Amino acid sequence: MSDTTDETQEPAKKFLSYHAPRGLALLRGAVSAVPARLNSISEEQAGLKPAPDKWSKKEELGHLIDSAFNNHRRIIRAQLEDSPALPGYDGDGWVRLNDYQNRDWQELIKLWRASNRQLLAASEAAPEDSWSRECMIGDSEPLTLRFVLDDYADHMLDHLRHIGVETENLSAPRSEGDSPYPEKPAPTGYSINELMRRRWSPRAFEEGRAVERLKIMSLLEAARWAPSCYNEQPWRYLVFDGTDEEALLRARACLVEGNLWAHKAPLLMLSVARRTFTHNGKPNRTTRHDVGLASENLVLQAVDMGLVAHQMAGFDVERARHEFSIPEGYMILAMIAIGYPHRGSVENLTESLRAKETARRSRKAISEFAFAGRWGVPYGE
Repeated sequence: MSDTTDETQEPAKKFLSYHAPRGLALLRGAVSAVPARLNSISEEQAGLKPAPDKWSKKEELGHLIDSAFNNHRRIIRAQLEDSPALPGYDGDGWVRLNDYQNRDWQELIKLWRASNRQLLAASEAAPEDSWSRECMIGDSEPLTLRFVLDDYADHMLDHLRHIGVETENLSAPRSEGDSPYPEKPAPTGYSINELMRRRWSPRAFEEGRAVERLKIMSLLEAARWAPSCYNEQPWRYLVFDGTDEEALLRARACLVEGNLWAHKAPLLMLSVARRTFTHNGKPNRTTRHDVGLASENLVLQAVDMGLVAHQMAGFDVERARHEFSIPEGYMILAMIAIGYPHRGSVENLTESLRAKETARRSRKAISEFAFAGRWGVPYGE
């Protein structure tokens, strides 16, 4: 599929209006919700071309990245210049020259998010009267910025639907700090890494969808590169991915009743820590700390790949040791439920699960755990 018309076939309606463009709410909702929905598409699916002369999902998403970049330039230049004549662009040419077909799908999702966040930031910062300013694109008639943004949003939604992304209710009003399920970014007081903001511990999974082996290996690779005392790397992970159905069922049977929701996760892992150093046999005081670092790497990698991970202490440790022949020299720490996030409406969940999944996130104040120089003196106050 190609699109070289560059979203400028219809002339804009010329009128002054002091309300935000319709496309602004759509863009805001898309930036929040669409990346998680794109993550439900596998690398293999994203690269399939329906015909030699048709775009793959990678190329079609790449076209939307190009469109976001070009429309960002239009929003800016039309505010800096009076009725600028701006060039159109060759959609097929841009897609080909950016080589989207041979790019990593996860990279393209991040790039789509970043380019649209940039466009959103410029659009939200635009003064109300700027939406009546005009520009010309290619050989078009004068177009208001309002038309440019609204037309971009419609163009974006059309392509997202064609890619296979559900786009309903993107512009529905939400309370401050709220976002579409399963995205629930932390309301931080200071700037932190975006993966850390987005990481939380859902309990609802997309049923019937296994986690691809390549992604499982990436999760373990992330854990592999965690720091540890003396580079001991005391972590061990038992992986229950469903290829051995009996082993997965036995792992699920170790869970306590309060964690029965985790039975629907297609992937379970059990984190284990070696108690002693290999170089001298002495007790390793930091072994649990080090395995915790590895597991944090793992769950952040899950967020990056569109997966969710929930770590649990609620399972029968001794039963797990017996079921899976774990030696006494190893400490069993946590069961981790991993999978793709629930894609249906949150209303489809049970009442108790829905309440947990939609609860606002909270943490103690920094002053409660960080002390200045001596115990009990709050840092930062």
